[in-house]
Amino acid sequence: MKALPKLNQLRNLRAIIQYGNISAAAQVLHQTQSTLTRSIQELEKTLGVTLLDRGMNGTVLTKAGMMFEPRMNLILNELERAVDELRQIEQLSDGKVAFGCSHFPATSIVPDVIKKFQERHNSTRITIIEGQLSELFSSLRMGKLDFFIGVVSSDLMLNEFVEERLTSCSFSVVARKGHPLANSTSLAELQAAKWYIPAASHGYYSDLETVIFPHGVKSCGSVIFGDSSAVARKLVLNEDYLFVGPRPMFLAPHHKDLISIIPIKDRLPEGHYSLIFPRNKKLTPAALNLVNEIRFAYFDFIQSHS
Repeated sequence: MKALPKLNQLRNLRAIIQYGNISAAAQVLHQTQSTLTRSIQELEKTLGVTLLDRGMNGTVLTKAGMMFEPRMNLILNELERAVDELRQIEQLSDGKVAFGCSHFPATSIVPDVIKKFQERHNSTRITIIEGQLSELFSSLRMGKLDFFIGVVSSDLMLNEFVEERLTSCSFSVVARKGHPLANSTSLAELQAAKWYIPAASHGYYSDLETVIFPHGVKSCGSVIFGDSSAVARKLVLNEDYLFVGPRPMFLAPHHKDLISIIPIKDRLPEGHYSLIFPRNKKLTPAALNLVNEIRFAYFDFIQSHS
């Protein structure tokens, strides 16, 4: 290749992909459609391939475009992170941090950590995405997330990441106080109940689903999959749904008068909670500071519950 793509061309392509067509992307970027079209044509000429198909229903990636997009996003994300890191070092900005976490850290560790962190770094922009690793894995790989905290299972290939084990927890099934099934002693008695289960295409919660529903979810009363602690709370307390999660999460004082751990004798697999971050990408100073705060918070949590 005689020449490399220009940065503005890559940003223009990313915007067209994000907003679905040249017209919408031009508005967001404050450019004319003809300028944006010319930019993409020059990019395609440089690369020697057609990246976009333009039709009546918008703009879609060609096969070559689909191959190019992930690497382009990786380059842009890394360059933006590098600039952000330099600004942090020069104290021009406290930067930004984006990370994913599953239910347990989202409701136990993370809120207090964020509160204390922002007291010292109040100009840092923090984005938190609640969900399971299997659902956020792509964003982590592409550099859209700096790190992930949550339950991890051995079936996920994490060769390109550093996995730092934080804690292991036993899991329990819970219901609201006074639920008709609150005194059940087996999973078999709960098969016809309504359930709210964390969404996971594979990994720990996918494995847990087969333990709870050995004959498939269709044999149950109602199952909703999602990754919102607020929705889970409302469904459990107001709509008689059952929920499954790490036992320490339900032993917090504010849960004492609201929910009951159902005393089933079936043993649920332990959940192993880890901190995950890319092996070959350095965390920005802001992300590293936050990661250290999370490590300390988990240590204190384990000490208080040991």
